[in-house]
Amino acid sequence: MILRAIVWSVLAIAGLGVSATAALADDRHPEVDTARPTPVVYPKVAQRWGEEGTVVVRVYVNEFGKPANVSVARSSGYVDLDNAAVDTVMNWHYVPAIRDGAIASDWARVQVIYKLPQSP
Repeated sequence: MILRAIVWSVLAIAGLGVSATAALADDRHPEVDTARPTPVVYPKVAQRWGEEGTVVVRVYVNEFGKPANVSVARSSGYVDLDNAAVDTVMNWHYVPAIRDGAIASDWARVQVIYKLPQSP
């Protein structure tokens, strides 16, 4: 059964040192492209066993908006949910970072939250 996991936030990792002068207003970190949603697969075994949790994934997004590298920054405590989150994040579409007015590669953090549907 395919369920959509809740993406609570896309937190960018500040990869640049900030000087006393303000950063350029058009600089931004990579973000999930919410205009192109991709469903998250909730592993059937995890559902059957009642597994829920949040996986924080670090993703390196290249200048074309493609994920080039990922790692689990914080585990859900369940290997199958962590693996499913990594697979999902690798299939998402991203808006690349902007640095000094130009498209750039950069790291971002995303949270994938797995929650079982509530019974009525």
